[in-house]
Amino acid sequence: MYTVNIMKILAYFLIIFLIAISPLNNTSAESNDSKDIYQNQINWLLDRFKYQDIRGGTTRGLDVILDTAPSENFIKLQNLSLDKKNKDRMAILSMVGEYRVGFEFLETFGSRDNYRLDKPYQSWGTEMVIVIKDEPNFISLQHVMMMYFKDNDGNTTGPYIQKHWRQDWRYEDSKILNYRKNKIWETDKVSNIDKTWSQTVYQVDDSPRYESFGKWVHSKSASRWVSQSTPRPLPRREFSVRNDYSLLMGLNKITVMSWGWVMEEMNEKIISPNNFLGSEYGIARYQRISNYDFKPAYDYWDKTKDYWSIVRNKWTEVLSNKKVCLLKNVEGKPLYLYKFNYAEEYKNNPNNKQAFIDVDNIVTKFIDNDC
Repeated sequence: MYTVNIMKILAYFLIIFLIAISPLNNTSAESNDSKDIYQNQINWLLDRFKYQDIRGGTTRGLDVILDTAPSENFIKLQNLSLDKKNKDRMAILSMVGEYRVGFEFLETFGSRDNYRLDKPYQSWGTEMVIVIKDEPNFISLQHVMMMYFKDNDGNTTGPYIQKHWRQDWRYEDSKILNYRKNKIWETDKVSNIDKTWSQTVYQVDDSPRYESFGKWVHSKSASRWVSQSTPRPLPRREFSVRNDYSLLMGLNKITVMSWGWVMEEMNEKIISPNNFLGSEYGIARYQRISNYDFKPAYDYWDKTKDYWSIVRNKWTEVLSNKKVCLLKNVEGKPLYLYKFNYAEEYKNNPNNKQAFIDVDNIVTKFIDNDC
């Protein structure tokens, strides 16, 4: 039986998204608010922080110590005897670790001369990245957030733990999952995949988000992967405050270095089917840390990993279809609420048979067979 634990739901929003959600009463990028910044009224597009407020996370966490020593996988990556494919693999595995993460997004310009530039977005988190599967042609990495918060009096609460996003890497992947619009994905065949790796990004509930592919390039101080531009749905930081465009056409660049890694995003905001609205630049910086005890997060994953394996297997089955359409809500609730509630139940009372039934039932309910 599905029951809503409201405190866990509130913690989920606070921890995973860390976003100040505004009501959808100002859904266009061209409102008349007195604090609005229009691109035709300013000289410098990137330096807007002195006269434009920041939106996003406003919480404070524990102080951390940065770990600047190279990871074991990054040291292996520097081995000159490695062939290209194994260097690629070591670069992917070098993203494993424990991190302080900063998320920044800046809308850079729009298609109309009086385009209103959205407020810059900033948020943060502390999370670990672990290996789910490591095979010669496939690597799966799971992100798990674990957060402590400090109030204005210096009091600390936590830890708050939630499974975050997942990234799957596949060598010379001939099929790419493309987002269309309105929670519709289709699998397309691709060519020119020699020595490329695809990266598939999944939501916190393991439903699909987007996929792209590209080649790794290695140098002494860094390894870099640049993707093709592919479509993707709006992230929560956008769809919670805007509804004036349909999807993002995004290009990702991942740079792995001795101290951590950075994922850059160059996103075009598109009104379907092919109307360019504006552009944004995003960066997620993963700085490895050394003084943060992630044991509660590892314990959570150890207790729930079999449940999430059942979830992944169900999505593998669903995504074997050429076209997948999903509903936004079932009985007024999004999919992740059901998934996280089942995960909590499994953590306290593991039952693989019941988990299989629960996952199969709820994912089936979210599939839109009429699209």
